Amino acid sequence: AVVPGPRYTLASQTFSLLDAGGTPPRLDAAALGAPVRGPATAADILAAEDAAVGTLQRAGYAYARFLGRDAEADPEAKTITVVSTLQAGRPYSFGPVAFRGVTAVEERYLRTYLTFREGDRFDAVRLRDYQRELAETELFTAVTVAPPEDPPPGTVAPIVVTVDERVPRTVSAGLRYDTVDGPEGYGALTHRNLFGRNEEGTVALRAGIERQSLEAGLRFPQVWRNGQDLRTTLELRREDSEAFRELGGTATLGLEREIGETLILGAGGLVEVSRIEDGDEEGDALLAGLPVFAAVDTTDDPLDPRRGWRLRLDATPLGGQFDGETVGFLSLDGRASTYVALDQDGRYVFATRACIASIAAGALGDVPATRRLYAGGGGSVRGYALDFIGPIDDDGDPVGGLSAIELGAEMRARLYGDFGGVAFVDAGSVSTEPYPDLGEDVQIAAGLGLRYYSPVGPVRLDVAVPLNRRDVDDPIAAYFSIGQAF
Repeated sequence: AVVPGPRYTLASQTFSLLDAGGTPPRLDAAALGAPVRGPATAADILAAEDAAVGTLQRAGYAYARFLGRDAEADPEAKTITVVSTLQAGRPYSFGPVAFRGVTAVEERYLRTYLTFREGDRFDAVRLRDYQRELAETELFTAVTVAPPEDPPPGTVAPIVVTVDERVPRTVSAGLRYDTVDGPEGYGALTHRNLFGRNEEGTVALRAGIERQSLEAGLRFPQVWRNGQDLRTTLELRREDSEAFRELGGTATLGLEREIGETLILGAGGLVEVSRIEDGDEEGDALLAGLPVFAAVDTTDDPLDPRRGWRLRLDATPLGGQFDGETVGFLSLDGRASTYVALDQDGRYVFATRACIASIAAGALGDVPATRRLYAGGGGSVRGYALDFIGPIDDDGDPVGGLSAIELGAEMRARLYGDFGGVAFVDAGSVSTEPYPDLGEDVQIAAGLGLRYYSPVGPVRLDVAVPLNRRDVDDPIAAYFSIGQAF
C-alpha cells in the first residue's frame, strides 16, 4: 500500500559558487532544465546541477564540480526551495598538448585533429570532441584527453593525451551463398598505419563461381584539411556471368570530405581497361571517367540499422573507346533507405529502400555490357537470378539496360533472444530506354528470412519466391550472408 501524499512544486533552484574567479556565466536553473514552478522531480533537479557544471566547464572553469545541495520544504505551501553549491575555481585557457603512449603514430598527425588552439578559453566540449576524433581513427584501443588531475597554478591548463595503441593489422573474412549464384568467399588484410600517419592499406580477394577479383587500396587521411581523405584503388577482375564475360581492371583516385557527422562528398577520376564478350561479340574497352558522389547516413548501426535513413547520389561521365568506336555517356544513380523502429527498444523495425538509375547514351550498343544497368540477385531483387530482371536475348541471357528501378520493404522482428525473422517484398524493372518506366515488365518477389544477431552483425538466411515468374526464373531462391539485406 502506497500513500503518495501531496505533490510538491519546485519554487526555486539557485546555484551558489565557491572560489569563483573571473566573471562566471549566469546560471539560470529553468534554462538548465530545472522544473521551476513545476513538479519537484528529483531527476530533473539533479540534471540541472550537471548542466550547471557543464556550463562552467564550457566557459573555462576546467575544475568546476558539484559539492552538495540544501533543500527546504514548506508543508503548508507544498513547495521546495533548492540551493545547489558548486566549486567553480578560476577560469583557464588551453595550454600545450602532450602525448603519452604514442610510439608508432606521429604526434604531428594527431595534432591535425585538434579542435582548439593553445591560448583558447578552456571548453570541455571541445576537449571531448578531440577525444572522439582520435578514437574514430581506429588507431587506439583507449584514448583519454584531459587536463591534470589537480588544478595547476596560474590560468593555463596543459592537456595530456593518453593512448593505448591498437595492433595495426586486421584480417577479415566473409562468406555468402545463394542457390542461384552459388558460394562466394571474401578475405582481406588491412594495415591502418603504414607510414605512421594512419595511412590505411587493404588487399582484398573475392572469389565466387562467376566472379573473382583482387583489389588493393590506399587511404591517406587528413589531406590538406581536417576530414578530407585521398583514396586510390586498383582492381583486377574476371567475370563469367550470364550477361557477359569480362577480363579487366579499374584504377581510381579521388578525394572524400566529411561535412558534419553525416554527410560525405567525393570526386575523382578512373581509368578502366577490359576485354568484354557479349553473346557472340567480343571487343575491347578503354574508358576514363570523373565520378562524383554525395552520401548521407543518419542510421544508428552500419550493419543492423534500426533508426535513421541513408541517401547516396552518384554521377559519372565516361568516355573513351569501345570496340573500335568513340563513345561517351553519363551514368546517374540514386539510392535511399529508411529505418523506423516501431517500439522503444527497436525490436520491431520497418525498413524500406529504393534505387533509380539512368544512363544518358545514344543507344544501348554505345554502352559496354559491363557498364549497363542490371537488377536481380541477393543484393537487389531477391527471388530472381543475378542480373536477370529486364530484357532477355534469344539465348535466354540478360542484355542489361539504360535505366533501372528497384524497390524493397522489410518487416524485421527480434523474436527470441538473439534470433529474429523478417518478411520482405522486392520489386525491380530494367528498360533499354534511358527513362525508367514502372509499367514495363516489373518483376516482384516476396519471402521470409531468419536472423541470428551475432556480435559481428546479423547472420541472415532469406528464402524468396518470384510472384510473376517467367520461364527463365527458378521457382524459389535462398540466400545466406552476414549483415542485413540493406
